[in-house]
Amino acid sequence: MEIKRFFCDRIDGDKVILTGEEFHHCVKVTRHKAGFTIIVCIGDGYDYYAKIESVEKESLTAKIFRKEINKNEVSGSLIFFQGVCKELDFIVQKAVELGATRIVPFYSINTNISGIKQDRLQKIVREAAKQCGRARLPDICEPVNFDKAIEISRAAENRVLCYENCRGKTIKDAVAKNSHTLALFVGAEGGFTETEVAYAQEKGVQIVTLGKRILRAETAAVAAMTLGLAALGEL
Repeated sequence: MEIKRFFCDRIDGDKVILTGEEFHHCVKVTRHKAGFTIIVCIGDGYDYYAKIESVEKESLTAKIFRKEINKNEVSGSLIFFQGVCKELDFIVQKAVELGATRIVPFYSINTNISGIKQDRLQKIVREAAKQCGRARLPDICEPVNFDKAIEISRAAENRVLCYENCRGKTIKDAVAKNSHTLALFVGAEGGFTETEVAYAQEKGVQIVTLGKRILRAETAAVAAMTLGLAALGEL
């Protein structure tokens, strides 16, 4: 039987207690009982192997017997900025699977929806992290305006924006050798306007191409993250 993965906030000594949604998933959905082994993650990059000791009405207690470094996390960071669009659920799921460490949705001129369901995105992040074997839950931010997203991106060594009208420079060209952090921008449906591209350039963001063809938002997101992680040596 595959050992299932669960997330919690903290561990007390060699004991871990699951409550809330994680308890429900463990006991009600995957039907774990006393004596079953689970993997518990608290966001520190380690997998904690634990055996369930007891199951109560609203919580379970497990005892940790092994601690291992999780090898599925990237060693640097990929901050992924995505224009809000109707495909956002899918894009967030794939961002987690590919290794994004932070996801920042943003509103731009071509954004065609008025809001997102933050709780739903948090759930998608958690489910995707379990599915792909991660030990950390990427931060999924509340949506921000484009200019605020550009400001946030300043924390990264490399900052690139994917633009369908760019020709020549690729993500690989833009990412400095031996660097470890990348802020990566992908637009909503319709992409970025010339005004937004000019503003990003003015603020030091490099403009790059994803190839000859114009891609749908969800295709561009997956392609950009894959190429970005490859440029960082993180695939």
